[in-house]
Amino acid sequence: MRAIILRDFDTEPTLADVPAPDAGPKDVLVRVHASSVNGFDVSVVSGGVKAWMPYQLPITVGRDYAGVVEQVGDDVTRYTAGDEVFGFVFQDVLHEGTWAEYILVPEDMFVTRKPARLGLDQAGALPLAGVAGMKAVEGIAASEGDRVLVVGATGGAGGVAVQLLAVQGAEVVATSTPEDEERLRGLGVAETIDFTSEDVAAVVRERHPDGVDALLDFATPPDAFAAVADLVRSGGRVATTTGAGDADSLASREIEFTGVWASAEPETLARLGAHAERGEVKVTFDEVFPLGDATDALAAFSRGTHGKIGIAVGA
Repeated sequence: MRAIILRDFDTEPTLADVPAPDAGPKDVLVRVHASSVNGFDVSVVSGGVKAWMPYQLPITVGRDYAGVVEQVGDDVTRYTAGDEVFGFVFQDVLHEGTWAEYILVPEDMFVTRKPARLGLDQAGALPLAGVAGMKAVEGIAASEGDRVLVVGATGGAGGVAVQLLAVQGAEVVATSTPEDEERLRGLGVAETIDFTSEDVAAVVRERHPDGVDALLDFATPPDAFAAVADLVRSGGRVATTTGAGDADSLASREIEFTGVWASAEPETLARLGAHAERGEVKVTFDEVFPLGDATDALAAFSRGTHGKIGIAVGA
């Protein structure tokens, strides 16, 4: 089968022919149709993961996938050949990935049925960012009328978050670029701040001197996080995927803090799928690249995106 393989961290990943995996008793073999680029993939290729995650070279790049079940192990009960599924993989040791024509997943992790109303291309771009965005929204438990600042709204996780917040009736204030404003307003954003030309904290303080009810942050580095968190009123909520945030400091202002980590249990993926099935979440694409052009897709992601970067793996 064809796959995008990283043989060493000082080389570019390449398209290679590698053996297809065989399903064990509890495994599901999936023929991959679509995937996407996430920040984690860029960190893998750049070698950034070496400092904090065990790995085994060569590495197959990619986390997200959507596809069709090709074969199931003898003890699998949840899936049969022909089922359309989606999910993301995240093992303890970085080695297997989803930018490949076939992947193997255990039936009790990393996989769930694809929502009928979501095409395989969209489903392949939703899982990792979608779970992160959904769990961030769940972390702040927004109520109707809450004013929520979303930093990093132009990315995949932020795009999912603003849609879910809008469905809940929150007033979404999102960091944006001029190119993204129309798209974000179409996703339910009430107010935008151009982070490329404006001081986000200063603008929020001017427009909302009493503070915002909650903050979702998908972008701010730890050394700049306090200035953004200070925009949340006393008694508010904060959730972030960046690893930033001082829970004790925020607690002194009676602010609830949630550090968000994406997880791939079937129940979590199914919850995300239910949002998509109800039409509450959709994926917007910046570009879609064929599998053989994966390095170009990584470069496009690194330049900054306006929606997801898709990878078309196979039909």
